[in-house]
Amino acid sequence: MRKLAAAIALVFTFIAPSFAFAQLSAEDSGLNTTAVAAYGSDAVNDTNSNIGTFIGKYIIQPVIGLTGLIFLVLTVYAGMMWMTSAGDSKRIEKAKGILVASVVGAVIIASAYVIVNTVITSLTSPTTAVEDITNAADQNP
Repeated sequence: MRKLAAAIALVFTFIAPSFAFAQLSAEDSGLNTTAVAAYGSDAVNDTNSNIGTFIGKYIIQPVIGLTGLIFLVLTVYAGMMWMTSAGDSKRIEKAKGILVASVVGAVIIASAYVIVNTVITSLTSPTTAVEDITNAADQNP
């Protein structure tokens, strides 16, 4: 009975969600049209125009995703260890330690991401905004 329940749980966890993925592209949603209207044709044609975009897209996002996956695996492992401890205080303490460490690690990673994102945004956005205002003023006297 436990094997049947585990098999059903695996099917609903890994196979069933794959049928729910939306097949939506940027062309279907009108995002390209909006990007061209707001930022010009370069916004659609040149998505990796600078090193910051490249690093954020191909290095930082996968690392954040990987840390989220590690957090999830450690949390599930600690929960299963706690639930199957059968009152053994050593296993419960070990599970608590793993759970606390995974939560602390996730908070540190999330905080680091927020801090870096805030600093980078504050360093790059004002210059761009001032240039946009100056260019708009020059075009519309």
